[in-house]
Amino acid sequence: MNDIEKNNDKKMFYVFIACLVLSIFIVGATYAYFTSSVSDNTVVKGTSSFNTFSLSVSRVTTLDLTYGLIPMKNIEAPYAAEQMCFDSNEKVGCQIYKITLLYDSDDSLLVDGYITTNPIDGIETRYTRVYPKNVTITNSDTGEEVVSNVFGTSYTKDDMLDSSFDMEKYIKNGAMVSSDEFLLNRDDDYSSLFVSNVVLGGEQNKVVELYFMIWIYDDGNNQDFAQGNQAVYTGNATFISSSGSKIKASFD
Repeated sequence: MNDIEKNNDKKMFYVFIACLVLSIFIVGATYAYFTSSVSDNTVVKGTSSFNTFSLSVSRVTTLDLTYGLIPMKNIEAPYAAEQMCFDSNEKVGCQIYKITLLYDSDDSLLVDGYITTNPIDGIETRYTRVYPKNVTITNSDTGEEVVSNVFGTSYTKDDMLDSSFDMEKYIKNGAMVSSDEFLLNRDDDYSSLFVSNVVLGGEQNKVVELYFMIWIYDDGNNQDFAQGNQAVYTGNATFISSSGSKIKASFD
């Protein structure tokens, strides 16, 4: 066999392997759901013109995302928070993040916080503020009580079923109207307004921790199989003070 024939055989072999891997990848993707990146549990820290003002975002949930995130209805949010992001079908439906704000000053600072997301084409994100809480679970057989650290929302499923419930006040889509995160404002960017008038600094609030839960909105449409094999959203947490200082951190 001459060198040309050997090179052709090698090329055919590599093409065969590439096709085989691709076919496995596609078959696996058919059964996958939306996936968020899990490359690092702690994401980028923000920077500010003030050394005393810092921001970081970290992921609280450490879930097996082999099969990605299951798109979730808004009505599932209170239940999913208490179940640490498992929906009523015991599927992974969300991610919970912690925002840590540090303003190491004896003076007080008022800030507004925004969560903006950049999902891939064809999907929408939703997020809501959640709060740490303890739930006591009693074993029906032994009577033993176990305390679990979970999260809760400021509203219940029954609240959401009430026609007067203001969904847009509590559940946001992370959309941004302003052209830059540092130009966000309450009126135009209400869909991404996370918190307003949070007091930082002084004697009590030099470190403030806030939590939010984000999920892929279930709009009732079928999923694209490819969406299970890539990070489906990235986002930014941006805080802007009344005095003009600004800070931003990224998450995925």
